[in-house]
Amino acid sequence: MQTTRRQLLAHSAALPFLPLAGLGLTACATVETTSVQSRLRGKSITVISTIGTTLRLTWRGTTLFNNEFGEAFVPDWGYKEQLENRTVELLMASGRFSSVQRVTITATRREEALKELKELKTPTDHVLLISGAPSADSVWATREGFFGLGLAQRSILQLGTESVAHASLRVDLLVPSTFGTVLGEATVSTAQRVPAPALLRGPRLNDDNAAAARESLKVQVDAAVQSLVNQLGLGKAGPAPLAPPAPPKPVPAPTAAPKRPLVNGLPVTSPNVEGRGIPAPLGAGVSDSPLGR
Repeated sequence: MQTTRRQLLAHSAALPFLPLAGLGLTACATVETTSVQSRLRGKSITVISTIGTTLRLTWRGTTLFNNEFGEAFVPDWGYKEQLENRTVELLMASGRFSSVQRVTITATRREEALKELKELKTPTDHVLLISGAPSADSVWATREGFFGLGLAQRSILQLGTESVAHASLRVDLLVPSTFGTVLGEATVSTAQRVPAPALLRGPRLNDDNAAAARESLKVQVDAAVQSLVNQLGLGKAGPAPLAPPAPPKPVPAPTAAPKRPLVNGLPVTSPNVEGRGIPAPLGAGVSDSPLGR
């Protein structure tokens, strides 16, 4: 049964020493983000990658003499395209650039990549170059470490075989007109255990369990690209902070009704007014003057 991404992340999240949903992600950058953001605003940028279509395979045995190294040709896994397309999507979503494009190259080294891009006569103000990078072994703490995209497997006395998928990447922000002046650089490394042995001795890719390793690398590539773009300050800008709410207007205190005066402890009422349609009080019109008799 093929392992789904949800099942893989659930399996990895149960490992206490692999944070971020099973991704032991570490990152480092050398860049002045404010200066870079100002310089690149409204400019064009091209994404290239020296990541190819092969995975690095390492088998780690009981001693150094039991270690084996190899490669697996997996063009149908599509990691080169995933890396470059996802990077283009994030840069376009930032709204910082006048244009963002991806150029496919065959070079596997930085100097060769820049030369190939120049020969293609691709007009661009800046280049974002993605390549493999070395990193420490964050899972087993072995001396070999990890490099680029790959699968590693460890077996002590051919017992307790464990497999790890890893992505160790570097990105350089370059100015091609000056043949590679570096404006900023960043690295990221992730490693995640996979639930079944990914390699056979040789080492060779274990096709029966390749689906889980492939899905793990997809997750890691997306996380790595997001981290690299954000480290350079080229990701989508967050929303502007909301203005603080205006203080509420003071509510005037209710005016108390005037108290009526008291006479002998009883309130004094307004006198009746005689007028049209209002009967006169009893005894009205009787006068004590002699004229009224």
